[in-house]
Amino acid sequence: MKNELKRYLERFVQLSEQELNHALDFFEYAKVPKNTLILESGKVCNFEAYIISGCAREYFVDKKGNEHTVEFAIEDWWISEINSFENSKPSKVSIETLEETELLMLSLEAKQDLLDSVPQLERMFRIMMQRHVHVLKNRTLLHLSGNAMDRFQMFLNQYPTVVQRVPQYHIASYLGISKEFLSKLRKRVGNSCS
Repeated sequence: MKNELKRYLERFVQLSEQELNHALDFFEYAKVPKNTLILESGKVCNFEAYIISGCAREYFVDKKGNEHTVEFAIEDWWISEINSFENSKPSKVSIETLEETELLMLSLEAKQDLLDSVPQLERMFRIMMQRHVHVLKNRTLLHLSGNAMDRFQMFLNQYPTVVQRVPQYHIASYLGISKEFLSKLRKRVGNSCS
């Protein structure tokens, strides 16, 4: 069960087998049913989670009651609301599983103890944060300067398997378009691939 995370850690840092196994002990396994809120807006996020299997999304609800998907997370990805998690502040987003999802969860206290015990993992968490900032910056720039087709192409590149796994209205909310317009984009992309 923790072998996936072990391989993930090995991509970033070189640890002895003993250090790797010690690091894995800080994570708690959770199997979460489909359509379960693992973080509710207004609550403090108490985890960073590595996804073994399944799919989740982070989203917020605007003043008109419309949902806006911020990101998806699938196998071998992490999900959390880092500002809430690191600063113990109420979250502005919710996180929901879209499939039955297996997670390895790390509490803030466990993360601090982990980094005290295996300081080499600071590098991994730093690189993860840098990559996340890079992805969010590119998405923001594309939303400001690109059109819907550009955003859809970027989505397909970033999440190639998600398009078949989640309801289309979640993808439309991620792209900032209606589900009807998403259907037209999908047809255009399908026709261009034929």
